[in-house]
Amino acid sequence: MKVLLTGGGTLGPVTPLLAVAERWKEREKDVSFVWVGTPHGPEHSLVEEMGIRFYTLPVARFPRYVSLEWVTLPFKLGGALLRAAQILSREKPDVVGSAGGYTALPVILAARAKGIPVWVHQQDVKIILTNRLTAPFANLVTLAWETHVGAFSKKKTVLVGNPARRSVKGGSSERAQKTFDLNRDKKTVLIFGGGSGSHWLNEMTLEMGESLADRVNVIHLTGLGKMPPSLQSLHNDLCAEELLTDGMADALAVADVVVSRAGLGTITELAALKKAAILIPLPDSPQEMNADAVRSGAAVLEQSQVTAEQLRETILVLMEDDQERKRMGEQLGALLKTDVADELIDLIESL
Repeated sequence: MKVLLTGGGTLGPVTPLLAVAERWKEREKDVSFVWVGTPHGPEHSLVEEMGIRFYTLPVARFPRYVSLEWVTLPFKLGGALLRAAQILSREKPDVVGSAGGYTALPVILAARAKGIPVWVHQQDVKIILTNRLTAPFANLVTLAWETHVGAFSKKKTVLVGNPARRSVKGGSSERAQKTFDLNRDKKTVLIFGGGSGSHWLNEMTLEMGESLADRVNVIHLTGLGKMPPSLQSLHNDLCAEELLTDGMADALAVADVVVSRAGLGTITELAALKKAAILIPLPDSPQEMNADAVRSGAAVLEQSQVTAEQLRETILVLMEDDQERKRMGEQLGALLKTDVADELIDLIESL
């Protein structure tokens, strides 16, 4: 069986698909995958690391506001549709899967035109525009949240949860201690802004700087091309990287507290690991509803209301409260079903 997966631009629509592909490869040796992503998105390295052939598609974004981009959109979408049709003709997949992202619409439209079955997965609490547009063309729509039930055609929707990559559970705290040269006498905070990084979190980490790293180990992921020049030399107990692929599971394993944005892919993996988390959703984005949905299992801060000093204090207070960290992790893990890759694979294979 050959499966074509599409999504990218950010890691949000990528991680659930990788979770399914990872488990499917473990289950069935004769399954193969192809990926259609964006030219410069963070998904490229993660997909190729799994040995999946990667194609790029011109990005046809829907402008959020009135602009001249609406004039050029039909031409961009037409070019993307043509490229998607060429890839499908070349690869001849048995099924196409998407969890949203900039490449999803042209690929799914081309797939339906060719009679290829389509699976769409809705993970964010707020239903994203791409999935609203593509769901009518899907044979199967799977849902992460009960609140989504009724939002799509009942005949083809199934409530499952959101899959976490099994590999994230294979991290080693001991290996992380060596890789990141951590001080064994300190607890560790992992700070990251998702696959694309967060300029705001990078600035907050710089501001907290030595006053945070004096108290705890800091592993900070800035995002590709977003490394502040002074960050790497700020403190011996602050390790800064742009992006981790092989070492991400280890970084998560060693972290006592995780500070991150509130993308559903990130929340899913934190829930699977039962990690104490401080979530700071990207303003005016679906992340705000994601964070609200798990507020009982995480500390949720509003970007416009928090200072570097307040963030530092929130981290340090959690570090001192072992019971609260444990409670938060257990509650987060209970809020979202994450061990669902097998169920998803069974549903897709039935198409």
